[in-house]
Amino acid sequence: MIIAVRRLSQETRLHLEIHYAKAFEALAETYCIQAVEFVRRLRTRLPIEESLDRYFREVGVPAPMEETVRARALITLAPLATSVRETDSRAASGWTTLLPDQLVETIRRHAPGAEDISLDCRMAASVSYEAVAATHLAMALGTVDVLEGEFTPDEAILHYIRYFNLPSVEAQIILRRALAQLAAREDYLPNTLFERSVSGSAWRGSTVTFRTGLALRTR
Repeated sequence: MIIAVRRLSQETRLHLEIHYAKAFEALAETYCIQAVEFVRRLRTRLPIEESLDRYFREVGVPAPMEETVRARALITLAPLATSVRETDSRAASGWTTLLPDQLVETIRRHAPGAEDISLDCRMAASVSYEAVAATHLAMALGTVDVLEGEFTPDEAILHYIRYFNLPSVEAQIILRRALAQLAAREDYLPNTLFERSVSGSAWRGSTVTFRTGLALRTR
């Protein structure tokens, strides 16, 4: 349900609902892709199910998306699960020819350390964080377009952030990145600014003002 907001016409509210539905699907797809990649990156370290559970713990997939993401990821990972079973079967038949002391040494040599696994998980999770942030950024900018003329850009971005209940750190990142991209858009800045040279002294200490009333201070 759309959060109650001021000044929204019925048509705009409908467009916003549609946009947020698309954002939900885009985010679910991003989490699914990243969950699959997470499992693949750790396929030599952890079993598939354990790796997938680890992904949900490390990344923190929103509760409304968990079931959808897990189901899609498992369907995508089905061929990998089959290949892993076949590999394990071949490996088991090969180990039967080893003496007990040789078997113990082989397992000890190939068993990954807990610290190594934890580092691999954090690195793989970091890749996922960036992909999810990129999706949030794209959809937040889309919200600015949907609410153009009714909300200022920062208000639109904050509305998106509140709707998806982003954590404070992630919210700050999305807000800053979105405003930075808007600042780089020619249509959000006065045309006269683009007639000046970036290296000119006129830029020092000047104020860059958005069409909608936001202002950024340049140095």
